[in-house]
Amino acid sequence: MSLDVRADGVARLRRVVARIEGRREAEPAARTRRPLRLTRALDAALGGGLSDDGLHEIAPASPGDGAAATGFALALAARFIAERRRTAIVMAEDFALLEAGALYGPGLAALGLDLSRLVFVRAPDAPALFQAMEDALKSGAPAVVVAEVWGLKTYDLAASRRLLLAARAGATPALLIAASAYGAADRLSSAAETRFAIAAAPSAHRPSAGEARPLPGRPAFAARLVKARLRAGETAQGLDPARIFSLTWRSEELCFDEPTLSLPLAAAADDRPRAARA
Repeated sequence: MSLDVRADGVARLRRVVARIEGRREAEPAARTRRPLRLTRALDAALGGGLSDDGLHEIAPASPGDGAAATGFALALAARFIAERRRTAIVMAEDFALLEAGALYGPGLAALGLDLSRLVFVRAPDAPALFQAMEDALKSGAPAVVVAEVWGLKTYDLAASRRLLLAARAGATPALLIAASAYGAADRLSSAAETRFAIAAAPSAHRPSAGEARPLPGRPAFAARLVKARLRAGETAQGLDPARIFSLTWRSEELCFDEPTLSLPLAAAADDRPRAARA
């Protein structure tokens, strides 16, 4: 007899005993979800924000946008760490590290990540990475699980659903960077709740001392929300996969800049005094 069958039998016996004794079995308390707020426009499209117990995919928009996709995922991870005040797990498939290189400590700090709250894991291949993700998500211990995968042959509806159910069971968000899916975000088929296509965007330079060459600006991203599956009770604006959200990351405040709203000005009144009109 398997452990699952035995556990189901024990649970049924407990319910039967509870009915015989005239009492109800205690129900687990419903968990209060706290979606991660990003920007007004993105939150509206996501139905209130990025869910804190779901599977979220991030794909580069082109072969040259791998670093931007990773940076976007790490910015989201920094937000989750700040919200939950727990350690995060950052995983990578070995081949993804060979293609893009390992993460750079000073760069992580520049993004606003606390290095003392990061645990790094290397997986020999994609199946091992997915298994490690599932175990970490089910535990409910980390603030977020970030994973970079290259081999997507074994990433299908079944594998992605296992990750989604593990994220919900452990109430832990999963950020999966599909490093080899550049330009293919619209064609992926999975059980993920959300999917982003991320491209690097030009950022405003910052002045340097002595009027030398300007310093690099803040990290900027051009994000497309390709997929957003809502849950019961959530409402959102119509999903437009072609819409591009311009995002600038502020590492000091751990937030994305809200885009400036462009509004028309009121026309000048025609009945003002002549001096005012002049």
